[in-house]
This record gives sequence, structure tokens and C-alpha cells, in this order.
Amino acid sequence: MSVIKPILGLEDAFGGRALALRRLQFRLFEIYTSAGFSEVIPPLVERPEALSSGSGRFLADQTVVFSDPADAGLLAIRPDMTPQIARIVATRLSHEPVLKLHYTGPVMLARPDVRTGSRQQWQTGVECLGLAGIEGDVEVMHLAALSMAAAGFDGAILQVGHMGLIQALVEESDTSLETWVELLARHSPEDMADYLQTEPLSDEVKEALMALAAGQGDAAWLASQKDKMNEAFAKAATELLHLVNTVNDKLSGEVQVMIDAAITPRFLYHSGMVFTGFANNSSHALLHGGRYDEMMAAHGRDMPATGFSFDLWAWLDNTSYVD
Repeated sequence: MSVIKPILGLEDAFGGRALALRRLQFRLFEIYTSAGFSEVIPPLVERPEALSSGSGRFLADQTVVFSDPADAGLLAIRPDMTPQIARIVATRLSHEPVLKLHYTGPVMLARPDVRTGSRQQWQTGVECLGLAGIEGDVEVMHLAALSMAAAGFDGAILQVGHMGLIQALVEESDTSLETWVELLARHSPEDMADYLQTEPLSDEVKEALMALAAGQGDAAWLASQKDKMNEAFAKAATELLHLVNTVNDKLSGEVQVMIDAAITPRFLYHSGMVFTGFANNSSHALLHGGRYDEMMAAHGRDMPATGFSFDLWAWLDNTSYVD
């Protein structure tokens, strides 16, 4: 009998591992349902244009596209579910002014994750759409903290940034935003210094970018820089400082919220506040979230939108969850 070669980055789950995923999944369902969120189940495959609309290059690079013999067109396997939520809200649910949704299901990356070597994730997430101001941000951050606690993570920490800060710093550069985000994500002052040698940016902006690359973008740094840059930077900094102060007041004792102006999104559909979730002894982000108002507009519905998501498989690998 011939041996079937495993697919790169994909694996089976059964027995105790499958049971653990389902138990944690249903525990999270209880939390989201109790908070007034309804489940939505998008299909595994999607039109490529629905995934790419307002999503940026990073997501496109992780999308597997194939020809559909039944439809005579191109389809794509989703690498992320948030663009599907945007499509559904802009079309099927366009009559609803405010939507609170949660979802869970498999996604597949075109290339293996550099940290885990896996191409499969069991993405679980929450999206709050239609709430202006910071009300929606506070609600999803609270659910993010509750989710980490339910999974057994101790010492939940949310690090919060703002895409407007990065966009304001590099607005005079001809280099793409994607390139700057990739550069900041390396956390390498040496790489940043090399790149800045050929950039026609002011000394103040270069110093700020070097500080972010060196991990100096906390609340004190942001407050000291707020009025030294352009108007767009000051606006984003003011929004971020106010948001974090509000969240800390409302969620005191439940989660630690900190500013990190150097935070970069996993995919480039975020256009405002962005955040990542950590816990004690976690060396990497456990969840990613933020605002994506501009992606909603790209899908044809101009409305505020915020949310977060995470890989349930990765959570099981990093916690001793017990039901």
C-alpha cells in the first residue's frame, strides 16, 4: 500500500486534543453569548476580492487561490475570517445598525507560520460593529481579557497602539506602509538605522522611528512626543491616551492595559486602534485586535468596527486549560 504524503503545515486532531478544543470553544461561546454576541458561520472558501478588499498585501500573501470547476471562477481559502465578517455585515446584514458577532472555525495560511511551522489555525473571534466612539473598543477589550482568563492564562495584559501614529510618522515617505510595518515588526534598531539613511524624513521623525524600533513607545514616551510631530500624530496620540485611560478605569483589576506605540497589526486592515494580548510567561502575542473602519468602507458600508481574534490551537498549546 502506498503511503500518502502529509500536507505541509497541516495535521489531524483527534482524541483528547480534539475534545479539549471543543470544551474551550463552548466555554468561550457561553461568555460571548452572555455578553449579547451572536454566532456567525462564514464558508471556508470565499471570492478572492472579498478577502482582499481593504485588507492590504499581508493577507493577500497568505491566501491560497484556486480555480473552481463548478463555478468556472476563482475561489480562495480564507486565511482570516474578519474580511468575511465585513462582507456579511455590508451585504446580508446591511439592515442592522449595530451588530455584535462571534465566530470560530478553521483558516489556512499559504505559507507556514515562522514560529510554529503550521499553516492551519482554528480562528475564534469577536466583532463589534456600529458603535461609534470608544464604547465598542472597551467592550471587545473586556471580552479579550475574559477569554484569556477562561482559557487559564494568568496575568492578562493588553498592549495597545494606533496605526495613525505610524501613518503620521511616515506620511512624507515614498516607501509603502507595508514596508514600514514589516520594519517595525522586526524590533531591530540596527535595521531601522540602515533604512533611514536613504529616507528624506525629518530628524524628529527619524528619532521617533528609532525609539519605536528600540521598544520605547510607552505612555510616557507618547505623551512627550505628542506635540512634537504633525497634527495627525497628535490626534492619534490623544485618542490612544484617552482610550487607555478609559479602559483602565473601567476594567481595573481585570486586565492590565499598556500603551505600546510600536505595535503592528497581523494583517493591514486595521486603520485605528490596534492591540495584542499577552499573559504571564507568554513570549508571543496570544490574540490580535483593533479597529477596521476603513475595511468596512471598502466593502461598501461606512461604519465603525472593532474586534479581536486568536488561534484556539495555539491557546491549547500554551495553557493547561481544564474545563
